[in-house]
Amino acid sequence: MSHPFFTALAALAFLLTSPAATADGIVEQRITPSRYADAREALVDAIEAEGLIPSPPSVFGDMLSRTGPALGEDKPVYAQAEVLHFCSARIAWQMAKENPLNVAQCPLSMAIFTLPGDPSTVRLAWRTAVGDSPGARAANVLLARIARQTADNAGRVSIRD
Repeated sequence: MSHPFFTALAALAFLLTSPAATADGIVEQRITPSRYADAREALVDAIEAEGLIPSPPSVFGDMLSRTGPALGEDKPVYAQAEVLHFCSARIAWQMAKENPLNVAQCPLSMAIFTLPGDPSTVRLAWRTAVGDSPGARAANVLLARIARQTADNAGRVSIRD
């Protein structure tokens, strides 16, 4: 039987390396120190290691940079930012059978970005699947596994401040 101290220590270690979730279901995981290119490659590798194929990325940061001047926005929000989309047929089937409205939750996506002035902290962000069904739980486990694999291959993880 394990000692209570070691049980508490293990729980604390899990909390310190776990991604931070916000009230709106968006999860952030920081990878530091890391280079954006290394973390992006690690993210693609983690998605592909699950047997999934990411769609061409949405280069979100570039879109904001292009449209900012027309909107009177001259200060960049991101140094680099992309969104990768991917789908697990098994999870998509499970979620669709649970509720046909779950079509709105597919494909799954994960954003990767850096902020101006902080290039050595790469951030991952993703929306959790809505609901407490087996399909939603499977999607959330998959997303967390991809994030963990990305962090393991690209740098160290820190919790969101």
